Amino acid sequence: MIAAMRIMSRVAVALAVLALCASAAIAATGNNRVVGGCTKSQTKPSEIILACADGNAAVDHIHWSSFGGPQATGSGIYSYNTCSPSCVAGKVKSYSVKLTAAQAKPCWDMHDDYRELSLVFAADAPYKTKKFTLYCPTG
Repeated sequence: MIAAMRIMSRVAVALAVLALCASAAIAATGNNRVVGGCTKSQTKPSEIILACADGNAAVDHIHWSSFGGPQATGSGIYSYNTCSPSCVAGKVKSYSVKLTAAQAKPCWDMHDDYRELSLVFAADAPYKTKKFTLYCPTG
């Protein structure tokens, strides 16, 4: 009887360890999202609108090399309206960028969304880097 209890105890400990390892593996793969089109969280969106009020800045044609963990990385095209002399008459400029999304935190829709987007520009751009704060979905 005591031997059977010891075996059951060891099995229980082994199952607990296995469960911890499985949950750590799930956490390591991550299921973070990002607000792509202003209104909902998305996994690997092809576009992230950075100026939700007027759409005058965005990263599109995004190709993700990693997504879901503590950071998501990829490349895309950053486009923005110069708004000169006005936003209506402004011209759209576009540049190739490498992007990193980070700082995932919970949003009201129960998803962890990346809250920071860092862009590294190609050599022909007027910027070297730019950082944007990302917000929870609006819809």
